[in-house]
Amino acid sequence: MMTATAPICDLDFYADAHVADPVAAYRRMLERGPVVWLPQNGLHAVCGHNALTSCLRNHRVFRSGKGVSVNEDVNAFLTGSTLNSDPPAHDNSRAITFAPLTPRALENVRAQVEAQSRIIADKVCKMGRFDAVSDLATYLPLTIVRDLVGLGEGGKDNMLNWAGATFELMGDPKSRRAEAMAQLASLRAFLDDPDVLNGLSADGWANRATQAAIEAGVPAAKAVTLMRDYIAPSLDTTISAIGYGVMLFAQNPEQWDKLRADRSLMRNAVEEIVRLNTPIKAFTRWVAEDIEVAGTTLHKDTRALMVYGAANRDAAKFDNPHSFDITRNTRGHLGFGHGVHACLGMHLARLEMTTLFDVLADRISRFTLLEEPVPAINSTIHALARLDVEVTA
Repeated sequence: MMTATAPICDLDFYADAHVADPVAAYRRMLERGPVVWLPQNGLHAVCGHNALTSCLRNHRVFRSGKGVSVNEDVNAFLTGSTLNSDPPAHDNSRAITFAPLTPRALENVRAQVEAQSRIIADKVCKMGRFDAVSDLATYLPLTIVRDLVGLGEGGKDNMLNWAGATFELMGDPKSRRAEAMAQLASLRAFLDDPDVLNGLSADGWANRATQAAIEAGVPAAKAVTLMRDYIAPSLDTTISAIGYGVMLFAQNPEQWDKLRADRSLMRNAVEEIVRLNTPIKAFTRWVAEDIEVAGTTLHKDTRALMVYGAANRDAAKFDNPHSFDITRNTRGHLGFGHGVHACLGMHLARLEMTTLFDVLADRISRFTLLEEPVPAINSTIHALARLDVEVTA
């Protein structure tokens, strides 16, 4: 339902051109206003920083329990996961799946992350020229996180495909829909298989979460679906941010020089990468009652698109929002979400990124782009498919 007070932005947010380069779409939406109507998608889009922050804080009205995809068939399958639920059910499941992802718990894997970061940094330095996506960015998630989740032989080799398909279907993958649905069917079969519990790594996060839920009285068939919390968020988003970070440092060598000279900037550099990249471009929320947001009335029983990537480039919040500045005050960026549904794995992502870029800074004085970056095509994840670089060690 269009509201007269909503400026019209006549673009298809899920067209291939905008999937490949969402920044152009972000600019056009923000030029029109903090809330716009997308007639080609049949959605209101909340894109201004202040407007989006207020929506994400208001989980009573902007609900996730009916799913966060634009597609209701997909929502029917995903509903019940921590992301696709509302308090108090959300809080109960998040308490279980978040347990191994707290900053304190992650201290148990810090040494492993540091060791693997040194291994991959030494390897790419020796290579000299490499694809920063396939050769570097995917290494830590696939080497460490996949084993920590512990889905067993039947699941770990499919995690990346399942995650990519899930994120595709949270948006509108158009011609890619059939392939994504096939992957989602594979995930459904995996979760429905009664033997899955027997194949989980005993000390893996998936098994620990499942057993904790069963002990809390959750039926086994429901408890096993908590594994979805680890499948989608733990790989694609971190791979996306690492690859995008290498690109930004190659394009802005003075920022890499600053970081190498002052490692106290590392944490903020990671936040600035995530702000500009915003791995998850947008999710929807179900509007539970009529509400006014930035002068636009959003109506009950409709969906609104929460555009994190646009909000992170809102000039009303960030000066020169499209520039990369590792000394910027990044406080309030929405690259890890906001409110009760803030990213479950954000502390793990920060650990991986800060550790990896730190060891790279010890070894590399310059990243040089060899070819134009190749964007990945995924309706929800903003990432690179390929990034050919040369390093000066």
